[in-house]
Amino acid sequence: MIRAVSVLTMTATTLIAPAVTHGQDQEQVHRGDHALVRYTGVEAAQAEAIATVVEATRQVAIERYGFDMPATITIRVNSQPGNKVRLFNDGHDRLDLSLRSPDQLRPPNESGIFHLYGLCHEVGHLAMYRAIPRHGWLNAAGAEGWAHFIGSEMVDGVYETHGESAWCFPYDYREDGTARLDAQLAEDEPGEVARAAGLWRELVRIIGPKHIAPLFSAWGQAELDPSDPGAELRRVLLDLHDDEQLTGWWNRAELLMIQTQPRSGFNARTAKPTALMRQPRELAIDNGKPAGKRSIAGGGHAVTLETPGPGWYLTKVRIFGSRYGHPRPPKEDFSVWLCDEDGQVIREFKFPYGKFARGNPKWVILATEPTEVPQRFVICVGFNPTGTKGVFVHHDSGPGVGGNDEGGPSRVGLPGRLGDAMSEGDWMIRALIDQRKDADALRE
Repeated sequence: MIRAVSVLTMTATTLIAPAVTHGQDQEQVHRGDHALVRYTGVEAAQAEAIATVVEATRQVAIERYGFDMPATITIRVNSQPGNKVRLFNDGHDRLDLSLRSPDQLRPPNESGIFHLYGLCHEVGHLAMYRAIPRHGWLNAAGAEGWAHFIGSEMVDGVYETHGESAWCFPYDYREDGTARLDAQLAEDEPGEVARAAGLWRELVRIIGPKHIAPLFSAWGQAELDPSDPGAELRRVLLDLHDDEQLTGWWNRAELLMIQTQPRSGFNARTAKPTALMRQPRELAIDNGKPAGKRSIAGGGHAVTLETPGPGWYLTKVRIFGSRYGHPRPPKEDFSVWLCDEDGQVIREFKFPYGKFARGNPKWVILATEPTEVPQRFVICVGFNPTGTKGVFVHHDSGPGVGGNDEGGPSRVGLPGRLGDAMSEGDWMIRALIDQRKDADALRE
């Protein structure tokens, strides 16, 4: 999951650091027993400290919780002036850290950034996402709350093993662990992430730490109804653990951490391709001139389109983009949703990642089963991207058909949680629609 480092920062203003490049300009490698650090612009001792923390954190995930962790976690570190300060994971076995200066690895009271905690936090994400690769039912509070909880515990675990010497700038980082989480939960109005972290900690106390990984694996294998994932998740939990405390826990957790994709009330009919006129129209809001591209972790690309009238069927979706990551496409599907204008799902279509090629972007055609659409509808596309796999969807530089000076009918979001209109331009996502032959009075 690609994430900005807002969870690592004390305040936005404390992120400012001297734009000085230290260390080697060429990529260097530090190999630990279970961590491989590829680094540019930082010192060897700093790379070693990062590997030490990741290895100790990985060990906590295995020994305390029984998670299946990768034999080696790769961390790519890049420090150079002008970088955005970011730390994110790929959901499997890799972390990426970018810095403007290695001085930003100093303790939080100097740099404003909780890098040691952040590494623990991201390894916590790896532990969950490896067990639950399909976690779209978990909202941001749920996912970040888990990583905040276990990351805080991992900070304490690293200290128990290595003390202050674990980090390249030694300091008493215990205050960044469970002590900080306790202080957040003691506030009059804790934030959603802290509250979710508290719920995950409560679950661990009820069922025991070694039962978390099997529960996550069972949730990962469950067949969920996107419009009501909570029903099956609750059943799996209570089937595994017969504890009366869990009913109350689930009721609170579901309200805070589970998200749904509500179903539309539009009763869409389908048709065979031979039943259509085969005179398709293309609906487009972009101007056909790519000006930028984005891959959106935890979200998607959505456009609102409008037909000339009722009785039209969606037959194809066209997207201008390209895949990034490994040469071979991942063995997974991405989703295209047909939604009503409120973002409620009418139909979901799945396509293999291999539909998109790496390299230069191009128009990719995705054929759907002909499905009736409302006069105003939304096409939403989600690729579940990470730092090492995803699709860049391009957008134009200004409002397209039906747009305005503040931006056209393009948004960032997923079904049931569409965001505000984009200001950068409109997604280059188009729909082809057709009508049934029996809709033409001259053909009756």
